[in-house]
Amino acid sequence: MRNLEQQPKPTEMQRRVRVDRRSFLKGAALVGGGVAATGLAAACTPSSSGDEPTTGGGGGTSGPSEQDLGGSIAVMQPIADSEIKETIDVEIVVIGGGVAGSVAAATAAEAGKKVAVLQKAEVAVANGAGAAAWNSKAQQELGDEFDPWQAVTEWNRQGENRADLDLLKSWIYNSGPTMDWAMALTNDVEGVGPVFVGLNHGMDYPDFWNFAYPTVHMWAGQMGPLAQWLLDYAEDKGATVYYSTPAVQIVRDADNTGRVSGVIGKNEAGEYIKFNASGAVILAAGDYGNNPVLRAQYLPFAEGLACAYMRPDINKGDGQYMGIYVGGKMQLSPHCSNIHFDPPINVPDVPGSGIPWLFVNKRGRRFCNEDVQYGQLWAQDMNQPDLMHYQIFDDNFRTDWEDMGSGMMKKEPPVPIVEGVDAAVEAGNAYKADTIEELAAAINVPADALKASVDRYNELCDAGYDDDYGKQASRLKPVRQGPFYAVARQPGILCTLNGIITNGNCEALDENHEVIEGLYAVGNCQGNYFGGLEHQMIIPGMSLGRAMTTGRVAGLLASGQPVATGR
Repeated sequence: MRNLEQQPKPTEMQRRVRVDRRSFLKGAALVGGGVAATGLAAACTPSSSGDEPTTGGGGGTSGPSEQDLGGSIAVMQPIADSEIKETIDVEIVVIGGGVAGSVAAATAAEAGKKVAVLQKAEVAVANGAGAAAWNSKAQQELGDEFDPWQAVTEWNRQGENRADLDLLKSWIYNSGPTMDWAMALTNDVEGVGPVFVGLNHGMDYPDFWNFAYPTVHMWAGQMGPLAQWLLDYAEDKGATVYYSTPAVQIVRDADNTGRVSGVIGKNEAGEYIKFNASGAVILAAGDYGNNPVLRAQYLPFAEGLACAYMRPDINKGDGQYMGIYVGGKMQLSPHCSNIHFDPPINVPDVPGSGIPWLFVNKRGRRFCNEDVQYGQLWAQDMNQPDLMHYQIFDDNFRTDWEDMGSGMMKKEPPVPIVEGVDAAVEAGNAYKADTIEELAAAINVPADALKASVDRYNELCDAGYDDDYGKQASRLKPVRQGPFYAVARQPGILCTLNGIITNGNCEALDENHEVIEGLYAVGNCQGNYFGGLEHQMIIPGMSLGRAMTTGRVAGLLASGQPVATGR
């Protein structure tokens, strides 16, 4: 319930454990600040009594604290019936008001179901703009046709063949109808639409590693306004959205072995509210990018990278912990993440982060082949001081950039590279100097090292062969024509992409891969959708495409409606 006069307007967001109970204990002992395993064992084992003490943000004396759980407010000990201040009966409870949750809520509310949404923040929280789909009406009109199985097979291959193919099949057959539904509702809504399709329509990809299928559906207002509009729409259809009321525990009958029957939330007064769900609970609480405990266990390869998108008080892995608490199986480590240079972390926002100019580290030394897929570009920075690099180029960039390949943050999405760099220089967000030595001083790297790197790079350009790191000849552009430029780049985590494993219908599974009746997991709370270490960019927008499609599928199934299972 959002009082439009009292609730703050959506803010401009920063723009752009294996966890079963056994390994949860192990992981918490290793990375949770030295918590004793005996205490965690007691805390994570549901009691047959409804009058046991609570913890994890609910008061009480036993069980892991918020600090132990990396800041998550999930309560890992049964909450006593005596602590429940109010009980509300509904059919469907949606945990989370982001993209997946808002789609699920709107879908179920349209079907006439009594829906409650528990949203941790005071407004909808979502980021990004583009969602992947196949065979939407807009794609058909544009002529963007491709073999969906060829696309997902290559996408899964790049993800080390770890995705559940039933989930990918569901994306194939339900993503297009999901986009059709969402576009019909919001395309003409000011501040949300219009929706742009075909951003890489007809794009020539001279390098196979940068190839991307034309899947993106991009909302002009981006995903925050879309999610908020869908929550408001759900309320218009009879749902109730409880803002600033995070879910802290999922309720499962028969001592956590039966059906999931509800959710316990916590209001701004610190009171527990129990929501009985006669139909289903849809877990859509987002990712764990700002949870150091879960990140240490599942994303150790990204140690030191900040979370670029989300408010630090939101994405703490509450949904993952709540799913674990009722027996859900977490996807095995390592997990996957969106690790990008955009939006930037600790450095200014300058277009062209994917363009393969000369890269040097803070010691002024070249260290890699700069011409790799954008989704993997971050990885070499993890071996460098302060996890960052500088792009170095000369004034010929004004024409050279067009010959530096296609792909994300090169020519996609289309942005004015020359104007953007000039504006960044004017604003003090990019560096410009008449000599390499002056440029080195501006970025505070050793002048002799930078000069040596530039000289060696120019030799390789003249030879037409990169005998140091193997960059293809057509991407070797010398750095000779002053003035010279430098742009600082540092990667960040947009979101984590894994959680509780499900079947193709988004029904949560336990350690034995049996369905936990009454519980769906969608969006970034869901596991076994992404493999590998980073989002595969051959299907751009799959993170949000997954969120919208799984939210729609869960909302349809939870409200007794069919989903597409084939062409």
